[in-house]
Amino acid sequence: MTAALSAFFRMLPRVRMGPASRVALGLCSLMIACVLIVDFVVGVMPDQRALLRQLRERISEQVAMQVVSAVGSGDPRAVHRLLPQILDKDPELVSLGIRRSDGQLAAQAGPHASHWGPSSAGRSDLDHVAVVLNLNDQRWGELELSFKPHMSQSAWSWLMEPRVFLVLILGVGGFVLFTLYLRRVFHYLDPSAVIPDRVRAAFDGFAEGVMVVDAAGRIILANASLRRWVEREGTSLHGQRIQNIPWLRGSLPQDAREYPWMRAMALNAPQKGEHLEFPQESGGSIRTVVNCSPIQEGGSRVRGCIVTFDDVSELERINTQLRSAMEDVARSREQIEKQNEDLRVLAMRDGLTGVLNRRAFFEQIEPMFAAARAGNQPLCCIMSDIDHFKSINDRFGHATGDRVLKVVARALSGGVREPDLLGRYGGEEFCIALPGTGLDEACMVAERLRIEIENRAGKGVRSTPGLVVTSSFGVSTLDPSVADPLDLIDRADKALYHSKESGRNRVTRAAPAT
Repeated sequence: MTAALSAFFRMLPRVRMGPASRVALGLCSLMIACVLIVDFVVGVMPDQRALLRQLRERISEQVAMQVVSAVGSGDPRAVHRLLPQILDKDPELVSLGIRRSDGQLAAQAGPHASHWGPSSAGRSDLDHVAVVLNLNDQRWGELELSFKPHMSQSAWSWLMEPRVFLVLILGVGGFVLFTLYLRRVFHYLDPSAVIPDRVRAAFDGFAEGVMVVDAAGRIILANASLRRWVEREGTSLHGQRIQNIPWLRGSLPQDAREYPWMRAMALNAPQKGEHLEFPQESGGSIRTVVNCSPIQEGGSRVRGCIVTFDDVSELERINTQLRSAMEDVARSREQIEKQNEDLRVLAMRDGLTGVLNRRAFFEQIEPMFAAARAGNQPLCCIMSDIDHFKSINDRFGHATGDRVLKVVARALSGGVREPDLLGRYGGEEFCIALPGTGLDEACMVAERLRIEIENRAGKGVRSTPGLVVTSSFGVSTLDPSVADPLDLIDRADKALYHSKESGRNRVTRAAPAT
């Protein structure tokens, strides 16, 4: 029974109940528990089993006396006639049997074999009673009586048992009476019931949500806006703690002491700028800013807290749209910057070979030349020209010529350093600026590039097997007689022309100025 009541009480919180019904349920539970404890200690309710045992003991004694009298008469038929008569008179009996001391059944009435089995032989219980029969002060046998089962066979019989019936009456009747009484009491104890209508109307006129809580955090008063946001059908905020409302529990901190109104009362200081969401049945939510101010009595004693909830849902929506627009602008700016960088690269790079074009090369060599001249640092220039390039175009076509330009540019790019400049000077000519490099070292770089082109450039044009590609190089260096970058390039170009005149595929350094 206790387990059944516990399961019943566990299911009750799932049912929506008002404060009066909850208190009534608690009082009924306490009352039933007290009755059961008193019955367990004192035994105020009758014991059904004890009464039934006493009754069946008396029946068994009376039947035994009649059977002993019939056995003592010496007439065997008297015993056989007596047993059916006894069975018919007493509705509690279902079978009778007389068993001699040798174990043989001398007489029976009713389906005794089915009710008195081997498990019942030799012992007595509430449904099976064995009485010893003595004749002339000697054990003659036993009288076996089978009664109706004492266990209830139906729900109605179980409900009619005294203990169950009493608990049922106390539970149902007490719950109804307590609920009716407490509803009347709560009406007089409800602080909102004594608030003047004009005050309540003024609170309900606020667009913000307003509530007043006591020192324990229970809601004493809530205006119409807050009730509209929070209450559901069949629920009431009055007397509840806001953390006990299931659909708001997820929006609050885990620790109740961290609630803004509880913190305001604990610190006896206003709390402002807290945020709280109220989920709505439609699927959205109302976002609010919470401001709390403690209510003091006398000196510094805190009796409660007044809490306001400012609806900032529309402001949050606008801010969200603004943040989204700003993110879109930022993404657009990044795309524009990337496109500008791409355009800048396209403007600086040769479209075919990928190296600097002539304009970009001159823009970057001028500050390099000025820095080398100001710091008295070495600076060399290498001019390179593909040998017999016009013949390659004429024999194999301009497409092959373009491939040759690409593989030569790739070979030159792989042979220079990060600070070096490599640009397409025009047609099949390439120009390289080597800052911090002396003339001898620059000639070694040019020789290495010449060998690389001779060995690999022709093989790199796979569409034309057996193609031989070579380049001629001219090298110049910065000395006091060089006036500007164009003069430095012109000297390297003259050295290149000398390489062409000397048989091509070779490196020539510019002659020193006279």
